[in-house]
Amino acid sequence: MEQIQPYLDYFAAHPNWAIALIFLIAFGEALLIIGLVVPSTLVLVGAGALVGTGKLEFWPVLIATAVGCILGDQVSYWAGRIFGERLKTFWPLSSYPHLVAKGEEFIRKHGGKSIALGRFVPGVKAVVPGIAGMFGMGQTFFLSINVVSGIFWAFAHILPGVLLGQALSLAGELSGRLLIILLVLLVILGIAGWLIRILSAGMMPYRKALQGRIAAWARGFNNRPMRRFSRAIAPHNPRSIFVFLTLVLSPVFIIILGDIVSGRMLEHAVGNLDYSIFNLFSETRSAPADELLIRITMLGDDMVIFGTLVGALLWLFVQRAWRTAVIVGVAAIVAKISVLATKNYLGPHMTGREDTPTLLQMASFPSGHTVMATVGFGILALLLSRGMGRWTHALIASTCGVMVIAIAFSRLYLGVNWLSDVVGGLLLGGVFMTLFTVAIETWPARRTKPIGLALSSLAAFLVAGTLHIASQYDLNEDLYVPVDKTVTYNLAAWVDNAWNKNQTRRVDMSGKNEEVFTVQWLGPLSTLQTVLENSGFTPQPKWTWRDGFLYLDPNAPLSKLPPRPALHEGLKAKLTAMDVAPKNSNARATIRVFATNSLIASSPPTPVFLVSYTQEVLNPRFHLFSVPSDQVSTPDQNLEFIKKLLSNPAVQRVSEKVFEGQPVTILQPRS
Repeated sequence: MEQIQPYLDYFAAHPNWAIALIFLIAFGEALLIIGLVVPSTLVLVGAGALVGTGKLEFWPVLIATAVGCILGDQVSYWAGRIFGERLKTFWPLSSYPHLVAKGEEFIRKHGGKSIALGRFVPGVKAVVPGIAGMFGMGQTFFLSINVVSGIFWAFAHILPGVLLGQALSLAGELSGRLLIILLVLLVILGIAGWLIRILSAGMMPYRKALQGRIAAWARGFNNRPMRRFSRAIAPHNPRSIFVFLTLVLSPVFIIILGDIVSGRMLEHAVGNLDYSIFNLFSETRSAPADELLIRITMLGDDMVIFGTLVGALLWLFVQRAWRTAVIVGVAAIVAKISVLATKNYLGPHMTGREDTPTLLQMASFPSGHTVMATVGFGILALLLSRGMGRWTHALIASTCGVMVIAIAFSRLYLGVNWLSDVVGGLLLGGVFMTLFTVAIETWPARRTKPIGLALSSLAAFLVAGTLHIASQYDLNEDLYVPVDKTVTYNLAAWVDNAWNKNQTRRVDMSGKNEEVFTVQWLGPLSTLQTVLENSGFTPQPKWTWRDGFLYLDPNAPLSKLPPRPALHEGLKAKLTAMDVAPKNSNARATIRVFATNSLIASSPPTPVFLVSYTQEVLNPRFHLFSVPSDQVSTPDQNLEFIKKLLSNPAVQRVSEKVFEGQPVTILQPRS
């Protein structure tokens, strides 16, 4: 709970900023074409959730939402009245002629009702007000419908969020960590659904333009294979999207696979990022969140995925769509065999670190749950959307995509797959889906009734999921118990060779190796804090995002700025301290202390902490803001720091090492 509390407190203390953001999102969502890419539902439901948790007042949020969407539609309407038919030639409307035509047809069909109905129809809602203005709809008539429907639209977006917020408050009462996980999951699902919707529909003109450039480039080569490739990826080819997706997904999958096969994963930034994400989630695990995420991950088990596809196959058999049924069955079986073969060939990977948890030592690439969820729900999305409109297709794709992302997220939360396994699963599943789609398009079959197919698949999914969770939950609960990350060494083994096993450099969230850890402290954190205070360093309060506002002053002196936040393998520093009296006003020594998974055998076991010593300097950016930057300390500066600590009679040196020319000293409290 402490991780998100500063955000909630800030919005509670500064509600005007939240109201302004809500207004701008609602306003942007209603503007011509721009509304296609504005994540209004995600933000507005989130605002309602803040109302439900008591952080914002209901009426200001509702009024800001209603006024924003009403004014946005009004601006679009005036644009249509002022520019008339010329509006179609202006960017970005000129890039969406098919959407304009659909909006015109929608208004001709529904008349004045289109203003109210259009707010809730994906795609056309972004053009209906402007087209109404082009058609000369009366201002008074438009305004009356705009106001009434805008208020209703605001209620429809805010009230579900209020209920969600109240449910989250209840979750927070049960467990602060559960609340954090739920919020993270909801944000990820919301963003994923929005991105899938945009990529499925809103980005189509740009995707076709890029394909056109690639096709033109390929035509420039005077040979038959490149000419065939040019025809295959040309945007007028109905199957070109699948060639394009294969070009995008396959190289990334091959790069990650190559790192694993060659054994370079541990040396690669991806490997460091895997550990960072694992540590980040392992810190937030709780019993209530485990119960939820275990059930979600079980929905990706073979019994549920294949059970759902069996429901779809039964409907296809009833409809006598034999060819489609065969393609679906073959695609699912081939995908499963490929996953098993890849896992068997690669075996467990990234086990070169001694602090790798036992369960993750068995993790192999790619994540089978993620691959099969992508293939299973992807097949359903494709079959259900065949013959549907572009925005209906996007809605189906985002719904199925949210299920896939939820299952992939559960694998990361439960700590049974690395991030690279999950990303590889999404990529490999995407490749299988493009091949499946090519097969469907190459050997076209009769169009099945989508509603019946949806109901049959949903019924099979609910039955298979319910039976599987009811009968196997206890076994899965034992399987997914939180892993014990700690590794215990005796002191001699640590000093001999364990001190430098992936513990020598700080690893940031991008996976990059940063500064060398100058000191390894074997002892309680409280004792180290006392030692630092006696050596002239001042402990700093925990960094919160509100501290970031202090960086916005380009004239602020370094002494008034908090140390820049830094992570090691996804975890925040347990202690941050600064030099009390730096010799240079434009530079200061900054100490960060990070916990490890290592223990030294004793009674009780002694924790191991890694101490980072850097020089922070003031770094004005474009005279707009100032953010302290870390500079790697020189060997002389590190030696001076170590001497300061050793001058304390409560500290003794265990051993002295050198790593990449930098001194690394192992210290512990005197008995």
